[in-house]
Amino acid sequence: MPDTSAFPCPNCQIGICQPKKTTYLTIYNNMLVSVPNTAVWQCDICQYQEFEHKTIARLEALLGIPDSTPELQRSTPKITSIEQSEPTSARRIKP
Repeated sequence: MPDTSAFPCPNCQIGICQPKKTTYLTIYNNMLVSVPNTAVWQCDICQYQEFEHKTIARLEALLGIPDSTPELQRSTPKITSIEQSEPTSARRIKP
């Protein structure tokens, strides 16, 4: 975990989430996948757990699960034509 500063729990609003290690469990293709010693933020009051997005993205990439966040997907590059709005011999004045 790159950031080790604790933060208030978004679930109970009382506890403090601190970095810990736990086992990440998920079901993929009707199979239980267990990843021990996974970094997690855990509340000291309600035991709420929050995994970092980068960690989950890496695990999903290893398992071959498609990315569930469409805003992070790369779009295909668009080829744009160069517009000749000003002559190439003209000099621009610096502001």
